[in-house]
Amino acid sequence: MIMKIAINYAKAIIPSIWMHFFAGKGELRSLLYETAKVNKQALSISTCLELIERIEVILSDSDHPRVWRDKIGSDSRIWGFEKDIAELVEEFEVERWIKAVDQYTGRKTRSWCLMANRVVPIGGNLGSGGGMHRDSPFSHQVKCIWYLNNVDGSNGPFQYLPGTNTNLVRDRNQYPLGVSRFNEIKVKAQEVHAKAGSLLICDTKCIHGGKPIESGLRYAVTLYTFPGKAGPEKIFEQSGLDPALV
Repeated sequence: MIMKIAINYAKAIIPSIWMHFFAGKGELRSLLYETAKVNKQALSISTCLELIERIEVILSDSDHPRVWRDKIGSDSRIWGFEKDIAELVEEFEVERWIKAVDQYTGRKTRSWCLMANRVVPIGGNLGSGGGMHRDSPFSHQVKCIWYLNNVDGSNGPFQYLPGTNTNLVRDRNQYPLGVSRFNEIKVKAQEVHAKAGSLLICDTKCIHGGKPIESGLRYAVTLYTFPGKAGPEKIFEQSGLDPALV
């Protein structure tokens, strides 16, 4: 046990040193201290409406090969969404945000994809992402999430614990190093309520997740970036989809 704790501390310290000397720069440098930020009106309302229409058409196909659904049918995801919206991809300024992510993490993005998702209120849902978690318990990662409709406290807002993306978290009993999933959070999470077209950017080393949806619908598109060329293939495989569809 002592050895495991020591290894986890080493794994946590190395990324911190990396961020201090080689990363934490550029347009997103404030994430290191603010954890998340919101850019308003990143997409036009007309673009949001068009994207929602595309999402609904794709999700109406129960056999679509790039669609993943959770066990109860609350969270539906379209992986490789960029393939379905070729003429709209430029609206997301993907190159700008990849450059910003790279400057913040100090790593070069070698592959990326867009994921569109819709969450609907079904009893017992855990929210988008299946509960509170870290994308990595050690390394800093960034997600860019565009809200396509107005999101408030009832229709599944993104929520996070500010400051949990650093190694300054005091309560190691509740948030132990090396743990990615958290079944119980004793403090109130920060909820991101925002209008359609808003862009939420978050250092997802922090503890975060979609709040369980109570009413209405929530539509969003997320940019995933990967340091390896096979990143999309791996996430397709993890989702039970055919990697050859990338």
